[in-house]
Amino acid sequence: MGLPAVMNPAVGQVITGKPTARQSSEQNPSPASTSSSQIIGGPRLNSAAIVVGSGNNVGAFPTVNIQSFVVADDTTGGILAAKNAHQKLPPASTLKTLTALTLLPRLHLSDQYQAISQDTTADGSRVGLSAGSHYTFDQLFYAMFLPSANDAATALARARGSVAETVTQMNQEAQRLQALDTTAKNPTGLDADGQVSSAYDLALFGREGLKNPDFARYAATVRTKFPGAEPKSVKTKRSSFSIETENRLMRAGYPGMIGIKTGYTTKAQRTFIGAAQRGDKKLVISMMGNKELTAVDAKRLLDWGFANVDKITTAVGQLVDPLGPAPTYTPYATASTQSKPTLPASARPQTGPESPSPTASKTKPKLSSLKWFVVILGISFSIALALLGYVSNGALARRRIRQRYRR
Repeated sequence: MGLPAVMNPAVGQVITGKPTARQSSEQNPSPASTSSSQIIGGPRLNSAAIVVGSGNNVGAFPTVNIQSFVVADDTTGGILAAKNAHQKLPPASTLKTLTALTLLPRLHLSDQYQAISQDTTADGSRVGLSAGSHYTFDQLFYAMFLPSANDAATALARARGSVAETVTQMNQEAQRLQALDTTAKNPTGLDADGQVSSAYDLALFGREGLKNPDFARYAATVRTKFPGAEPKSVKTKRSSFSIETENRLMRAGYPGMIGIKTGYTTKAQRTFIGAAQRGDKKLVISMMGNKELTAVDAKRLLDWGFANVDKITTAVGQLVDPLGPAPTYTPYATASTQSKPTLPASARPQTGPESPSPTASKTKPKLSSLKWFVVILGISFSIALALLGYVSNGALARRRIRQRYRR
């Protein structure tokens, strides 16, 4: 039997949740608003102290130096442990997971984007886009996930319209996911006034992202090749260089690690969304305001989670499900007025570095009147020469015949 729906006064939409065996008996029977009396995912998630699910022989929780975190069972959505789960904090580059969730359904990964000068001057970490060079969206997503490239993130944001339009869509996507603590101001996660999220929302982003095979592929990649600037000569082979994930647990080979995204700014400190799978058990964790090295506390949370996921029978809360399906791709030519992109010519997706327009590729060349006159005159002159030759040869032949009979 499903849980009863509850109207969320913050957004005027119906919020639903599905029951699980590990759902806390203390939490409201369905996800609720973020008021003081009803906390989305369950009331215990409002605790400033560490709260842990109950069950037989649950192990002691490790010592961690994290301002806010969530440890959850990805399969059921049950939250095994949490602290300040709904505290609004700057997300740093973990916000790029929301950027990916917003843009992946709206872009064809094989299409190309031509970088412009604004992309190359992005603040913070960059992969090194070269103005005028072409990159597939697939390559740009790798750059955004692995080295957390802000130039790639802003390029992707421009590719489907504009940065401002993408940020609007990011906030719409957050509402769909019921990530009500999140307000996006840019696609990179760089510190900005009013840009916040929460450990609860980051866990929602990670869980939803892993449902998308492309998102999961980027999140789980340790290293790959990225193209350099396009050479000026077509005879010169384009160079490439290696890019690597900033997730140290993945680089170190932590058992079952499958992602997802690191983050750091001066204001946010270390932030992290992580996921690992061992057999049929998959955990997702989120951390904000981490004072330790990310890999240190993330390993402690995951180790504890795998050791206790089967022991916890009453979770402290629940990761809620989205309100509806993910957005689908809308072709540029038939995009609605609200979502139709207005790309600069140099930023429009192309099928190749020198893609001709459809009209140009189908139009046959036309000859001018002067050219037709020259062609006709040439043909006429050739015919006249042929006739003259015929007459001359005939006269010569008759002369020779007369001379032969005279002999």
